[in-house]
Amino acid sequence: MTIIPFWATIALLAPRVLADLTGSTTTSPTSTTSTSSAASCTASVVDTLCDYPEPDYYAVASDSRAHCWDYCNEHQPCEFLIFNPGNPYLGYGTCWLYPGEKFDKSKASTNCSNPYLEVYDKPKCSGGTPTTTSGACTATATPSAVASICGYPAPEDCFNTCYASSGAPNCLSLCAEADACSYAVFRAGDSHSAYAPGTCWVYTNGTYDKDLAGTCSGKPEQYVYDNVCPKKSTASASVSPALLRSSGNGTSTTPTGSSASAAAASATTSENSAPTGLSLGNSLPLGVAVLMWQAL
Repeated sequence: MTIIPFWATIALLAPRVLADLTGSTTTSPTSTTSTSSAASCTASVVDTLCDYPEPDYYAVASDSRAHCWDYCNEHQPCEFLIFNPGNPYLGYGTCWLYPGEKFDKSKASTNCSNPYLEVYDKPKCSGGTPTTTSGACTATATPSAVASICGYPAPEDCFNTCYASSGAPNCLSLCAEADACSYAVFRAGDSHSAYAPGTCWVYTNGTYDKDLAGTCSGKPEQYVYDNVCPKKSTASASVSPALLRSSGNGTSTTPTGSSASAAAASATTSENSAPTGLSLGNSLPLGVAVLMWQAL
């Protein structure tokens, strides 16, 4: 008769026991990485000029016209752009953007022998993933100010509700993502543009009061926005009476019935985690090993 040592039996069955105890073997982590290709944009020349006011903020070096179109697509709302060629042979130049503005022919000059500023219409793009700088909801990407003002007072709790902001879309997004926001005021920087960096003031309650605004001596310095993406009110989580049982010392959360089974299951197991207890099925292989050794 062939005698099987006890340690050999345990070695053969140990992997099975360990697998049963952990609930599974090796589990691959779930990947959440996503990739996307850049958008391909095209635009048409609508005019050539000798002169046009430079933008206050969005003037960047560009290695090509295509780069300028992409840059416009990434900084919405962008209705037109101007490419200022630097070297006709290499194709690089300067890209001028005017977010939130429309092309104004009356500001242009064509009184020269060789107009060189190329005005392009809104680029048409396909492919890739649309770029948004808002982050909260689609509506925040194209904010519409209810007032353009000066001298409006900051919120009383400005220490907690005033933020540095990259522009009005970001400010409106901050308002939408806040725990409470009735309206927001974007205080522009030196450029006075709502789409250049500035400060975002979030007002947690109340409504915009136009009587508190001052008089502007020049361009507006502040832009007021309503919260276009208010958070839905969330009801507090309720506990089924079946899960509560009164006791002499107070309230005990002892589950009963079918609700108890679900509560117990959720309390003792979680995704990609091992069960917290041992079952009869898990100990069976080890018991068989012991019996086999005793029979030898």
